[in-house]
Amino acid sequence: MVVSDQLKKQIIIEVLALLFLIGVIVYAWFAIHKSNQTNVTSQEGMVIVIDDEKMKTFEKHSDGESKDIVGAKYTVTNNNKESVEYDLIVVPDVNEDTTLDSIRVSVDDLYISSLSELPRKDGGYVISSYTLKPGYTKIHLIKAWYKLNTPDSVIKNQPSFKYRLVTKKG
Repeated sequence: MVVSDQLKKQIIIEVLALLFLIGVIVYAWFAIHKSNQTNVTSQEGMVIVIDDEKMKTFEKHSDGESKDIVGAKYTVTNNNKESVEYDLIVVPDVNEDTTLDSIRVSVDDLYISSLSELPRKDGGYVISSYTLKPGYTKIHLIKAWYKLNTPDSVIKNQPSFKYRLVTKKG
């Protein structure tokens, strides 16, 4: 009888340990899957992390409604010993003028403009320029949407963006 009680306790402990191990494995799988969706790059002493998983399709919005859009997070860390000036550049995979005129972009919910109105540089559009002190990190929120009056024929061609950071050490 005493052996039976000890055996039951041991079985319960082993089952709980097995459930805990399964939980850890599932959590690790989701963590690895999530980290694969984030792009991390390093260039000239700058570390750039791009999380644009939630920004897959563009919809029609007014500029006021753009506050509610989920955008791409673009995190820049300056690991240099001096301040760095940089440009945030977005490179769309479309070149049609009607599409470019219809896409609106914003950075940090402050600067809103049509993509075609932005200055061109290195094959893309400069959406903003910044200076970052050594050891500091800046998180940018980039949002994109179609103007309200955009024809449906333009919307069917969903563009995708690639992001680029162009630095100029100062």
